[in-house]
Amino acid sequence: MEEPSISELPDELILKIFSLLPLYEESIATRLLNRLRMEGPWKLVPNVSVFDDSYKSFVNFMSFVYASLLFNESQILERFHLMLNQKYSASDINVLVKFAVNRSVRKLRIQTFENTLELPSCLSSCVTLKSLILRQLSIEVVPSCFRLPSLKSLHLFSVEFSGDVSLASLLQSCPGLEYLVVRDVKFKTVPRWFQLSSLRSLHLLSISGCESVASILSMCPFLEDLVVKQSQVFNHYEPTLITCRTLKTLILRELTISVVPAMFCLPSLKTMHLLSVGFTGGESVASLLRICPVLEDLVVKQTQVTHSNECTLSSCRTLKTLTLSELSIKVALPWFRLPLLKTLHLLSVKFETIASFLPICPLLEYLVVDQSKEDGSVVFKEVPHWFRLPSLKSLHLLSVKFSGDDSVAKLIRNCPVLEDLVINKTRDDNVMIFNIKAFSLRSLSIDNSIGNVKKNHGFVINAPSLEKMDFKDTFSNFLVFEHMPEVTEANVQVLCGHSNMFIGSLTSARLLSLCCLSSEVTTMLLNHFLKILLLCSI
Repeated sequence: MEEPSISELPDELILKIFSLLPLYEESIATRLLNRLRMEGPWKLVPNVSVFDDSYKSFVNFMSFVYASLLFNESQILERFHLMLNQKYSASDINVLVKFAVNRSVRKLRIQTFENTLELPSCLSSCVTLKSLILRQLSIEVVPSCFRLPSLKSLHLFSVEFSGDVSLASLLQSCPGLEYLVVRDVKFKTVPRWFQLSSLRSLHLLSISGCESVASILSMCPFLEDLVVKQSQVFNHYEPTLITCRTLKTLILRELTISVVPAMFCLPSLKTMHLLSVGFTGGESVASLLRICPVLEDLVVKQTQVTHSNECTLSSCRTLKTLTLSELSIKVALPWFRLPLLKTLHLLSVKFETIASFLPICPLLEYLVVDQSKEDGSVVFKEVPHWFRLPSLKSLHLLSVKFSGDDSVAKLIRNCPVLEDLVINKTRDDNVMIFNIKAFSLRSLSIDNSIGNVKKNHGFVINAPSLEKMDFKDTFSNFLVFEHMPEVTEANVQVLCGHSNMFIGSLTSARLLSLCCLSSEVTTMLLNHFLKILLLCSI
C-alpha cells in the first residue's frame, strides 16, 4: 500500500506540523519546503512566524527567513516576530522587516535583548501594519520622515530612548494611534504642544521620569481607558485645572498618591479599580471619589478606604457595583450611602459587624461574601431586628463564620425575594443546623465537603419554589428536605443515612444525579423508583 504524501494532507494540518518545528533548524525546514514545492501546490503558509536566531549563525538564520517568507509571493502574514540575540546592522534588520512588509504584515514584534535598533525605514510604506511591539531595545534615532500611517496599537517594553530621542518623537510618527502600552520606560519632558488626539487607551506600567501621570494625561484629550501601575500619579500639587472629560475607566495598581489636586476632575468616569494603592498627606479613596461624580463600578483591594475625619461623600450615590477585597472596615461609615447599589462583593473583609454595613444598600440584588482568605473572625454576629435586604435576589456565602444557628436563619428570613443561594461551608462556622427557609428560592447550591463528620450537624431546607439544586454534604449526619414539588434538576451527594427525610422531595426531578454513601439509601432508592416505574406502566 502506497503511503500518502504530506502534500495531500489538509492545509490546516500541514500548517500545524510546521508550527511545531524548531524554526532555527534551517536545514530540515528548508528541505521540507523544497520537497513540498516539488510534490504539489502550496498555497498557504503559517500566518504567525516566529524567528529566533539563538545558536545559529547569521547566514543560516537569514537564509531560513528568506526560504520561509519568500516561498510564495502571494501570502499574507498576520504576525511576524523577530527575536534577535546577535548584533545586526540597520540594513540587515531592514531586510528582515521588509520580508514581512512585502507580505502585508498586520502585527510586528521586535526583541533585540537590549541592543540598539534603528527603526526600519520600510515600515513607512507599510499600510497594513496595525500593531507594533518593541521589547528590550534602545532607540537612538527616529528619522524625521519616519511614519507609521496605519498603526493602531503600540507596545513598548523596556525600551530606552538615547540622546535627544524621546517617546514623544516616536509617537509623532503614529497619527492614528488608539492603544498605547508603556512598561519600564523613562518619560522625558513631554512638550506642552504635543497631543495624541486619536489615543483611546493608555497603559503606564512602571514608568519613571520627571512627568507625572496627570501631566501625561494633558496630551490625551479623548482618552477613555487608563491603567497605571507602579508609577507616579500625583507627585506634586498641580494648581491648574486638569479635566479628563472623556475618561471612562481608571485602574490604579501598586502605587502611592501623595496629593489629589483640588481642581482635578473625572466627570465621565464610570469604572475605577484601586489595587494596593497607598495614600500619604491625608488623602484616601474618598478623596478620589469626590472627583468622580458619575462613578458606577468601584473595586478597592488592599487600600485604605477612608480617614476618620471624613464624614460626608455624596458621590457614592451613583455606585451600582462595589467590590471590597482584603481590607478592614472598623465602624459603620456615616458617609457611605449607596442608594443605587445593585451588586456587592465582600472578599476577605474584616468587619465589626456586617449587619450595620448592608442596610445602606436598599436596592441590593446580588451579594457575595467570601472569607476564604480571612483570619476566621465572625462576619455575621447577632442580626438585629431592623436588619432587612428587601431587594436581594442572589446571595453567596463562601467560608463565612456566623455567631450561631439563629444568625443564619434570621439572615435568610430577612431576604424576602431571595431566588439564588450558594453556601460553601468552612471547617468551623459555629453553625450546627443550617435552617434554610425561603419560599421564593429557585436555585440552591451547598458544598459541605471540608471538615470532619459531626454529630447533630446538618441542614433543614424548606424551599417549596425550588427548581434547581446542587447539594454536596459528606460530613453531616442530619438532613431534612421539605416538600419541593417544582424541582426539575437535582445533583445530590450525601453521607446521611436519613434517606426517608429527603427522598420523597425529589420525585418531580427530570434530571437527577444521586450519590449516597450508604447501602440503606441505595436499597431504598431502588425500591422507590421501581414503584414509580410500575405506576407509570399501569
